[in-house]
Amino acid sequence: MKPVISFASAALFAASLFQTISAQTYMTGLGKYGSHNYVPNTILPYYAVKNYPVMDFNSNDLRCRTTETDVTQTDTQVFQIDKAGTNVTLYWEPDSKTIVTKEPLPAFINGPCMVYMAPYEYDATDGWFKIFELGKYGSKWCTDKIREARGKLDVMIPKDIAPGKYYLRGETIGLNYSELTMWDDYTQGAQSFANCAVIEIVEGGDVVPDGEKIPGIYHRKDKSLKGDFEYADDSYKMPGPAVYKAGSSSSTSK
Repeated sequence: MKPVISFASAALFAASLFQTISAQTYMTGLGKYGSHNYVPNTILPYYAVKNYPVMDFNSNDLRCRTTETDVTQTDTQVFQIDKAGTNVTLYWEPDSKTIVTKEPLPAFINGPCMVYMAPYEYDATDGWFKIFELGKYGSKWCTDKIREARGKLDVMIPKDIAPGKYYLRGETIGLNYSELTMWDDYTQGAQSFANCAVIEIVEGGDVVPDGEKIPGIYHRKDKSLKGDFEYADDSYKMPGPAVYKAGSSSSTSK
């Protein structure tokens, strides 16, 4: 006997599928702290997946939503930061080609956000260290903070970071489908929206913090990525490594 699917169930499934593939978001560029303008210098994802999250945490696309990270082969501009210890503003917006909302992040994307850095190398495999994270604060998520700031997030570059070129990876994670995370199905579950830009620090300290490999920072069995987080509070445990703090011991001098 064939299973019977009600119209309501089919409509709910269609709506959830539409949300999964439409009106998603990406980090479009960086700006000087306090400025209302930004440079659209993000290493963009492949166009075909520009509007899609990464749900396979073992995929190389988890780094920047693309493996094309060589700025010499793209039109990406290097964003200059005069001095470590200053703030930079990250900007998010939905894909203008498929926009169905004016929100920088659609309302159904709820979860934490993180910012990572890594020394600039063409393959961007190793050396990723976290410089910022925010999960649940009160009744709100970091994604709410970005929406309220009209797509902006201010992040400080640690003051002891050595001068040079680095990747800056901004990421939001949508937990709206995290209760559906399956071991063998990468079409459901927590959704990573990560994008990278290349920055150059002109003046800084003498430290390049120890880093992690991406993929490798998250796993589908992580408690912070699998489950129902609708009623999570500010005790929510952030995914990934700890945030690097200037002067911490987990670093190497340059």
